[in-house]
Amino acid sequence: MKILAICGSPRRGNTEAMLRRILDGAKEAGAEVELVLLKDRNIKHCDGCMACEASGTCHVDDDMPGILRKVIYADALVLGTPNYFNNVSGLMKDFIDRINPYWESEKIRGKKAAIVCVGSEEESSLGHCRDALIEFAEICGIRVVGTILAQAKTPGEAAQDEKTMKECFELGKKLAGG
Repeated sequence: MKILAICGSPRRGNTEAMLRRILDGAKEAGAEVELVLLKDRNIKHCDGCMACEASGTCHVDDDMPGILRKVIYADALVLGTPNYFNNVSGLMKDFIDRINPYWESEKIRGKKAAIVCVGSEEESSLGHCRDALIEFAEICGIRVVGTILAQAKTPGEAAQDEKTMKECFELGKKLAGG
């Protein structure tokens, strides 16, 4: 079982800490794990040319083809993002948009996913962020097996919350089938 976590946070903080803890749980359950920090990658915006619909590949020259290969070879994904205005971060949105060559492909259909949304907002606001990721997964034929919403006002706050970190660890084990 290979599990790939995609972190849509532009800084090192709560989202990354939660994803790392999920991967800890998955690793304990026997999975091979990897974390991609979108902030450290050159991911350009989708330019809407739609050429990928015919070719199955994107013409934009950046780091996304390597990330897409990782997505294809993973058995499960963990999508994590801070909540920005009741939605995903810009980094995560660029990642989602650039999946376009594969959204109908058997290369990603049938995978499992876990979702993490974190921010200082109310749970109802975090729920909109979660729902955006669930809808993305459903459009791609990816089955969501769990979600975690975490309120955190400062970087590192979620990592200090034992209940949240335990929930992350258990979700990782569940995602790995353990």
